[in-house]
Amino acid sequence: MPQYFIPRENIRDGRFFAGEEESHHILRVARVKKGDLIEIFDGQGLRHLAEIDKIEDGLVSGPLRSGLESPLYKLKLTLCFAAVSRPAMESLIVQCTEAGVETFQPVISSRAQAGFFGDWERKSPRLNNIILAASKQCGRGSLPGLAKPLKFDDLLLEGVPSVLAMPEGKSAAEVALALAGKTEIRLFVGPEGGFTNGELDFAAEKGALPLNLGKYTL
Repeated sequence: MPQYFIPRENIRDGRFFAGEEESHHILRVARVKKGDLIEIFDGQGLRHLAEIDKIEDGLVSGPLRSGLESPLYKLKLTLCFAAVSRPAMESLIVQCTEAGVETFQPVISSRAQAGFFGDWERKSPRLNNIILAASKQCGRGSLPGLAKPLKFDDLLLEGVPSVLAMPEGKSAAEVALALAGKTEIRLFVGPEGGFTNGELDFAAEKGALPLNLGKYTL
């Protein structure tokens, strides 16, 4: 069963009130009717089973019937990704939202496509819409965050436990052992040309661990 996004302010007094866009999806796309049950979430961790008992002026509302599990991973994973093509970035966001990434952090690195993250305020709403759609599909209760682009060096200077995806890295088992007990990790994925030697040296100096993701190019 798909779930529908209802902002926290539209869930009150034991009822939900769907906005225009979500009401259209419920009624016209999913063709749900009065008396039917739907799953809703607020993007902040709450999920409910709810019943539709009112349709007025194209807007849907109804009572909450029961709470639903909102699965969470204990490890908070921030995916720090360098600029790639637009289709690749959108695919990355969809799949990693479904995989449980907590935060998406765009990274400005030496070999990233120049200017790709320019005009971020205009580009980010579309990416947030992709995050929302993927969250609806996969049953997440909370929406991943989308941070503003930051420089590679500046992120590493913050001292958060970090891992760099690279062909010559350690095995997943070795890295997992080294990070045992950590509750927050940043995974860095480089641009199409990879990180420069200078960036790799700086990351090693700051304690970032190299991770081999497998035998094939991903």
